[in-house]
Amino acid sequence: MITPMKSKLLGLCSWVVFLGMLFAPTVALAARNEPEREPVDARLEGYPTNVTLEGGSTAMTWILLIVCGALIFGGLFKDAKRSHLD
Repeated sequence: MITPMKSKLLGLCSWVVFLGMLFAPTVALAARNEPEREPVDARLEGYPTNVTLEGGSTAMTWILLIVCGALIFGGLFKDAKRSHLD
């Protein structure tokens, strides 16, 4: 049985969730239209030249895919008639 206090609390929580869902797209669109700023790292300030690294590559992803592929294909070609004594 729902008491009047629980009923009021449930109604209030429902309204808070409803209003949050109603205004969430508005807040997201407002944040998207804001010009992007580069984050400031205080450790890098004061240098006469740019001391940050350039953007990375996808080499590590390819190496990981090759290693995973080798493991998968190694399992595919394993003999099904092996005994546990191998």
